[in-house]
Amino acid sequence: MGQARATAVVLAAGDGKRMKSSVPKVLQVAAGRPLLAHVLTALDPLALDDRIVVCSRRIDEIKAAIAPEGLVADVSYVVQEPPRGTADAVRVALEAASTHSAVLLVVQGATPLLSTQTLRALLEAHAERSAGVTVLTAMMQDPTGYGRMLRIGNKPTKIVEERDASPQEREVREVNAGVYVFDVDALGSVLPKVDAENSQGEYYLPDVVELLRSQGLSVHAERTDPGEIVGVKTRAHLALVSKVLRRRACERWMLEGVTVIDPDVTYIDSTVTIGRDAIVHPFTFLEGATHIDENAEIGPHTRIVDSSIGAGATVGYSVVLSSDVGPEVSVGPFASLRPGTRLEQGAQAGSFVELKNAVVGPGSKVNHLSYVGDACLGAGVNVGAGTVTCNWDGQTKHETVIGDDAYIGSDTMLVAPVTVGERAATGAGAVVTRDVPEDALAVGAPARLLLGRGDRMGRKARKERTGEPEEPRQ
Repeated sequence: MGQARATAVVLAAGDGKRMKSSVPKVLQVAAGRPLLAHVLTALDPLALDDRIVVCSRRIDEIKAAIAPEGLVADVSYVVQEPPRGTADAVRVALEAASTHSAVLLVVQGATPLLSTQTLRALLEAHAERSAGVTVLTAMMQDPTGYGRMLRIGNKPTKIVEERDASPQEREVREVNAGVYVFDVDALGSVLPKVDAENSQGEYYLPDVVELLRSQGLSVHAERTDPGEIVGVKTRAHLALVSKVLRRRACERWMLEGVTVIDPDVTYIDSTVTIGRDAIVHPFTFLEGATHIDENAEIGPHTRIVDSSIGAGATVGYSVVLSSDVGPEVSVGPFASLRPGTRLEQGAQAGSFVELKNAVVGPGSKVNHLSYVGDACLGAGVNVGAGTVTCNWDGQTKHETVIGDDAYIGSDTMLVAPVTVGERAATGAGAVVTRDVPEDALAVGAPARLLLGRGDRMGRKARKERTGEPEEPRQ
């Protein structure tokens, strides 16, 4: 028989007390995304009528955190208040469902390693057997912390929570993953019979398994890889699943043609994208909405967050935050690109250079020991070592503008707001407090203007002498 349409319910109302955090458990971040976002991503490709997230009273916080993930289609949120256990959470979801699907898929909101393939296979197995419930289980070497699936012979009979299990039952290694596929009508007939007679005083969804069996309905269990069912209850679990997700990301990109020199010490968030023939060296951290284009070379010892790196660019021993690095750009070693920085084609930001909210034009070079903030540099600019754009007057940030082919001498202080014209130059140690016209040279402290003495790279003079166009900018 064909697979019936299903509604998915994600149980996300737990506070996560063992995390010892003010952040809801399902919003703890693993490999760049909240745990709940990983689960919703796994559900996204499935043919589902609805996706219902059962939240605590912190629903607004959860919705706000998930909204930027682009997972809003067919996702609705309901509140379970007070939280009275997983069976009660499912009851709340069923009451809020906008459609009446024949099948209900229930997953936990803090199990980020579940794959779409496993969930699809579980739905298909349920449909093939016309079961009352199909439970996802796994064989664990150490089942501590998990509910146990009990069987008579080979037939599943009930699930017992560890805290309520006998010593003999705790020896069972087949554990409940907390993922279920129910026949909705069958579930509805037994859900009101679930009681809270247990150590937690809660309504346990696993109790439904025994109730369905007692009514003669079939109960099936499908085993999966134990690595997929790890749930996050502590920060140790969070570190474990993050490691697995980042390893998956490395393997995914290697299959797509990216060279990852050593995946064991490379940290790629699940939100990152990388082009073919890029090379990622060890101890590189690629985080957030970062894109690495084809043939770029990243690392070693580099952190890039929410940034784009152009084709053929190199970034090593550096930190790049919310910046745009263009094609064939060179960054580092030991450079810091702060938010709002853009380096255009062929630009360079070298050793111990810090850029913030700055545009560095094509072929321009800021190579040594300089700070350039709130600035716009044209094409072909050369910035000498120790240059500083003095952009803050104690109250307000001001902009520095440097025209094409300007030459900024070593240890120049550019006191913003200030403009340096095309082909203008500054002498070493100049303190520039007023605009420098094109082709002028500014020297001294404060700087004196020597008109016509700029063009330190000889570009205008060469053009006038030979009649040839200026040298192409690298």
